[in-house]
Amino acid sequence: MKETLGDQMKSIFENGRKWIKLEIEYARLTVAEKTTVLLSTLIFGAVCLLLGMIILMLLAFALVYTFKDFMSPALACVCVSGVIIVLIALLFAFRRPLLENPISRLISKLILDLKPENENE
Repeated sequence: MKETLGDQMKSIFENGRKWIKLEIEYARLTVAEKTTVLLSTLIFGAVCLLLGMIILMLLAFALVYTFKDFMSPALACVCVSGVIIVLIALLFAFRRPLLENPISRLISKLILDLKPENENE
């Protein structure tokens, strides 16, 4: 059966329309997947941060009670506050390697979807 040029053009346009619809659906699924990964990572990080703050507070109280045996309670609180201020200063000083670089790597890996070259083979 011979197809005319008009039939071939219709077939090409129909296949093109199907391909565009599939690409749009793929993009939607990819955005949904990446949004889910990003949100779950943010929620996990927030929960870890909250639990870490609670643990830090309890450890600070334990340290105050330990220091209370050697010095006055007010001075023990000041010493523990100084230790916490030093930890905050260290976190601020090393914020780029500890916070910014891992977050930027996660987001760029998520958005750019970097895969090893041999995975496509």
